[in-house]
Amino acid sequence: MVAGPAHIHESLLTAIAPFVEKNCWVGTIFGQGPFAWAAYSIFKNRIQKDNITIWSLYNVPAICKIRKYGEAVNVIGPKKVLQCAVKPLTMADEVCCIMDDMFQIPTVPMDNFLMITLTPSNQIIHPARVYGVFKDWDGKAPLDKSKIPLLYEDMDDFSADEMQKLDDEIQAIKKAILAKYPHIDLSAVMPIKQRIIKQYGEQVKDRSTLTQVFRTNQGYRTAAFPLVPVDGGVHLNIKTRFFDEDIPYGLCILKDIAGLVNVQTPAIDKMIEWHQKFMNKQYIINGKLNKKLLKETGCPSRFGIKSIEQLIAATASATKPKL
Repeated sequence: MVAGPAHIHESLLTAIAPFVEKNCWVGTIFGQGPFAWAAYSIFKNRIQKDNITIWSLYNVPAICKIRKYGEAVNVIGPKKVLQCAVKPLTMADEVCCIMDDMFQIPTVPMDNFLMITLTPSNQIIHPARVYGVFKDWDGKAPLDKSKIPLLYEDMDDFSADEMQKLDDEIQAIKKAILAKYPHIDLSAVMPIKQRIIKQYGEQVKDRSTLTQVFRTNQGYRTAAFPLVPVDGGVHLNIKTRFFDEDIPYGLCILKDIAGLVNVQTPAIDKMIEWHQKFMNKQYIINGKLNKKLLKETGCPSRFGIKSIEQLIAATASATKPKL
């Protein structure tokens, strides 16, 4: 079971592959990114030959904050229900039963991995919120820690609006895929406000706006931006999953998939361009993915998936495309 962030999934799978025996299950508790097609790329024909089961949870069971490193954590906002994508589907019930026992949370099967890849989660939440708070920061000036808001509890309308633009583009991608593959189940790719309310239920006290959903969600309480001390104050910590994961293994993947179904992504492009300048990278140039850096991303095209038909074959059980 892989418990690390998306940007290290491939390296971990590569490292464990020689030790994975017949009839093993290989999965992750955090499925955002390319986990499914990375696993298929690494294990190849062994998946069928050695009867290897690939699985991924739709969302993490809870948010955990370290109380004492290596000994104790605080569990925040546990989910009421977990969902799990499994291949082959014939193993779904058995895998979900194990998840039930492991996390003590009811777990139900999902039809495919594509819903996990497309679901509006960290890959749009973090970039929009970081941009909303730090959009005018030059990356050098020390910041006053006392003036930096909490990540979710202090959500503002500007950050929420930027997030909504990203979410709208995910929904446009979903719509374009369903136009060609109407029988694929993408029901879990809900608008972000609806998704959070469904997952956290009564923990969300005010459901009136996206801003209020974040501000009043008890499952999001106390979460803070990652900061590092510097002379005169603090800096936003660039060397975190907010950048290393959510851009090359989040937004870049969404942009690549959007290209397969001819969906324009100005909001996604804007977020990648703003974040990449702090990373000294150029994931996109003039609105297009930089092929030279594809190897540093989780984009499906990097794994040889260069058409929507190939993407569907790699992530979902689908019927013949509508012509």
